[in-house]
Amino acid sequence: MTSTRPSPVQWATFVSLLVLLFAGILMPGALKSDIEHRMWHVLPWAHLAHFTLFALIASCPVYGSGRPAVVRAIALAALLAVVTELLQNFIPGRHPTIRDCFIDLTGTLAGLAARRMFDPRYR
Repeated sequence: MTSTRPSPVQWATFVSLLVLLFAGILMPGALKSDIEHRMWHVLPWAHLAHFTLFALIASCPVYGSGRPAVVRAIALAALLAVVTELLQNFIPGRHPTIRDCFIDLTGTLAGLAARRMFDPRYR
């Protein structure tokens, strides 16, 4: 596998996804609940959004290629999962849970699997 340097657009996408992740984390519980209720309260939108964001973050090409890239993506995901849950201690109406860390890491694995399926360098 050859490693290419990520473009500025790829880095901008990666940083934008991180900003979205933290914007969602820093949202007070009442606002989060109100948004979820308005968007069809049947589905756990917050969990789905986290899963999707972690999948997108993991699938970004900024990690490089090969096994080291997978290790970097999983390590960052684990760090982000723990940090985002810990930050919820300081947000009104939000509560950290270990289950959410597992949802985040599952999203990461889904993103890595999707990248492997659709990126010809990882086949």
